[in-house]
Amino acid sequence: MELTRGANAPVNSAAVSLVLKWGSGREVDPQALLLDESGRIRGNDDFVFFNAPRHPSGAVVLEEAGSGSATMRLTLTAIEPSVHKVVIAGSVDQGSFQDIDALTLTVRDTTGDLLRYPLHGSGAVTAMVLGEFYRRNGEWKFRAVGQGWSSGLRGLAEEFGVEVDDEPAPAQAVAPPPVAPAPAAPPPPVTAHIPAPFPAPAPATPAPASDMAAGWYSVPGDLTRLRWWSGSVWTEDYRPAFPVDDPATCPRCGRPRHVPRFGAGGPAACRWCEAEVNGLLESWRGQVWQVLATGGPSGPAWDEAWGMLRFHLISENTGREALRPLAIAHLERVVAFAFADGEIDQSELEDFERTIATLQKYTDLGMAAQHIEGLRQRMLRGRALTQVKVGDLPRVDRPDLHLEADELLYLDVNATQIRYLASGPKQASGRLIGSSKKFRFVGDGAGVELSWAKMVAIRHEYDTVVIQATTARGGGTYRVPDAEYVAAVLEGALRVAKRLVLAPGQRDSRAVPQDVKARVWQRDGGKCQQCGDNQYLEFDHIIPWSQGGATSVENLQILCRKCNQQKGARI
Repeated sequence: MELTRGANAPVNSAAVSLVLKWGSGREVDPQALLLDESGRIRGNDDFVFFNAPRHPSGAVVLEEAGSGSATMRLTLTAIEPSVHKVVIAGSVDQGSFQDIDALTLTVRDTTGDLLRYPLHGSGAVTAMVLGEFYRRNGEWKFRAVGQGWSSGLRGLAEEFGVEVDDEPAPAQAVAPPPVAPAPAAPPPPVTAHIPAPFPAPAPATPAPASDMAAGWYSVPGDLTRLRWWSGSVWTEDYRPAFPVDDPATCPRCGRPRHVPRFGAGGPAACRWCEAEVNGLLESWRGQVWQVLATGGPSGPAWDEAWGMLRFHLISENTGREALRPLAIAHLERVVAFAFADGEIDQSELEDFERTIATLQKYTDLGMAAQHIEGLRQRMLRGRALTQVKVGDLPRVDRPDLHLEADELLYLDVNATQIRYLASGPKQASGRLIGSSKKFRFVGDGAGVELSWAKMVAIRHEYDTVVIQATTARGGGTYRVPDAEYVAAVLEGALRVAKRLVLAPGQRDSRAVPQDVKARVWQRDGGKCQQCGDNQYLEFDHIIPWSQGGATSVENLQILCRKCNQQKGARI
């Protein structure tokens, strides 16, 4: 159905797309205003335009605005009851609507075109209400309007209650250029157009050229061009210089960009650069992840990655946002690698804290603070358990236990003994006791007492502690509330009693070499192979190490802690 000015028609679809097309080379910016019963917006959130393309309710979204066409999606059934009308408007930055050819508004749903409104003879206005959706007896209708304002977007905005703020955002101060130390050096820059991602405070005296951050600098005598300083030498890379203090011009490509006319932040992103920047960022993320995986967030390769952003004139804030998920994934990787051998050295704990501090200089980790604190507590617990294993043992006071005069009690917990018989596993409940002289299990109708001299090895497997002894009766499997802690105490007691490191060479055989960790992590994509989670990850032996499984790429996988504990010692 084709409408003329002032005509209206019902809209029976739950959701529609509004397509605006024009034929001239000029640009038209579409807007939508959600009005209450009084004909005014309820707040600035009710104004949808290029800098705020989505209404908080999600009912009105500006999906596309380009050369010659623009598209807006409206979910009419999702519009709040207090909204009585949705005004569809448009504005031009240069010229007027009199210069816009073949301006046509089309309302569509999934079945095709519902309404079509060609706007003829628009007049010399710079802002216009093109049409409006309004409620009538509980149903939605569309009216063709075509009313314009010679006062432009400001007049249209004020008409409907938008708070207008014409003051542009202040331009950033540009630091004075450094001066070359000697005539033989390359010409010094005059103005640094693109600052370093993390600039230091300006020095009191000009720095020598070798101390300049990598970046684009204006060419002396030719302020229309920029030259690239790599941090050590001037290269033969040049590019045009564009104004950095003109919000209406993109400093990257020089094309015009939209300037907000009310309190909605700074200038809009350049639509010409957006696709190119997104492609460059995708490549940059891969480069940064490779640097994190090989050398961490420092060194020449790390500086080179940030130099790539400056070379392509991508802002510091854009790089910070892109880095955040990579930084969190890297911290997960650091923790998983540290736990691969079951022990946390002080150096590993310090490296973890140092990595957090370094990454916080480059990106905001505040939104992941709770997750990072969880990783920190896991590392601290791992360090505490490692200290227990090497002899820093707890002391337990149990007056009801009868011990020898010089015997110290380290552990007394509830436990279930599991014995694997031909008829199947047999379980017995009791108490597991570890002291400076003996290991004991006291249960109903069952009991074990073993001196440390007859003990060979102790380890935890999921929710159990496995004990190997020189006698068949002494060894066994015990299910306890905190198997990791219980195994650490018993292992520490054994080390103290024998005055040696438990089972020489054992840790080396179970430890995962660094190159194997990296290959397994790369193959599994840094996520749990069962549920796909990327938090609290662990290296798991597919065939358990206790059952002869090798510490190899083929026999290792990445699992989250929950899936690892649920797996048990099954093959």
